[in-house]
Amino acid sequence: MLRTFKIDNADDLPDEIWDGFHALRADQEAYKSGFFDPDFVRLIAKVRKDVSITGAEDRDGLLAYWPMHIGMGTWARAIGFPFADINGPIVRSGETVDIPEYLQDMNIAGFRTSGLMLCDQVSINPVVIANANITNLEDGWSPFIAGQTSRYPKFFKKIARLSRKLDNEHSEVVFTFDDKCEDAFRQLITMKREQYARTHLHDVLRPSWVKIMLDMLRHGACKNIKTILSTLRVDGRLVAAEFNLQSGNLLHGWLTAYNLEFSKYSPGLLLTQHIIKAMPQHGLTHYDAGTGNAHYKKYFTNQLSPLAQGPIFAKTKIMNPIGIMGAGWSFMETHTPLGLSNNLAKIRRRSDQIIGTETMLGQRVLGFSKAALPFL
Repeated sequence: MLRTFKIDNADDLPDEIWDGFHALRADQEAYKSGFFDPDFVRLIAKVRKDVSITGAEDRDGLLAYWPMHIGMGTWARAIGFPFADINGPIVRSGETVDIPEYLQDMNIAGFRTSGLMLCDQVSINPVVIANANITNLEDGWSPFIAGQTSRYPKFFKKIARLSRKLDNEHSEVVFTFDDKCEDAFRQLITMKREQYARTHLHDVLRPSWVKIMLDMLRHGACKNIKTILSTLRVDGRLVAAEFNLQSGNLLHGWLTAYNLEFSKYSPGLLLTQHIIKAMPQHGLTHYDAGTGNAHYKKYFTNQLSPLAQGPIFAKTKIMNPIGIMGAGWSFMETHTPLGLSNNLAKIRRRSDQIIGTETMLGQRVLGFSKAALPFL
């Protein structure tokens, strides 16, 4: 007999419940990302008040648990959205949970995701599949770079040329893997927010809960998650930075930015190569660059991890005004000419960013207003 539960005061759960969540995740390779760490969920519950914990139990105990944000129309998003690149339920090893049935049992209309983990423990209707780009360094840096160079000789020849050009035209080029400089972190955030403004994307770093989350992570709020700030400086100036999460032997690419004045050297690419080369020295064997077709990702990728994207509906559609609107929008995305379909998808993704990031109505309205300006 399966019993389901939903708890809306996650920050008040006793430690023994969290210990059960840790035990469920322990030693499961599919859930090694820090975004599946229950301590990450506890952190988010401290900075946001809209965290719900859903779960299922059987006669053998806890079968699955799935933290999420449940919003209007009982539509849910990943915990810590839009920062949790990988998400989904954590299920007991050897068991399987049917995602649409699970959502139905929780009276949740659907789950919007850009990276739901697909593994043996979940069953799901056909969805859009995207691959996370993984760098596997289990054999070390030298075999990896030799293999990638043989596959993409032109790209790595270009990287070598840009690196020499940067060295020749400047007196000092310094890479730091785990940079403790507070000013470097602040500069990274400034550059990233400038990038959002320049590209008319929603500034997901603006909300106060995001700032608190980043500071708590940086100061060790999650004992099994470490933040790694890597930097590239030229003549004392910060030209590129990456702020990443380490969980076990996995480094998850997270926030990246570079100084536009140095764009002719592709400093972001140079920094990425420096980071991956340095990882084995720090006990790291995998780098997750996330999904997406950014031109550089394939060159550093030798492994793919499938993730589900888009709306995942409950087994029996739960109809309410929000659900009807969402279903209509999804229908138009998939049944209109390509150009219109792409624009509809772009609007939906931007709307998801605004609704998922902004917890106050006024900021949501302001976000939608700014999003509309480029089109007006």
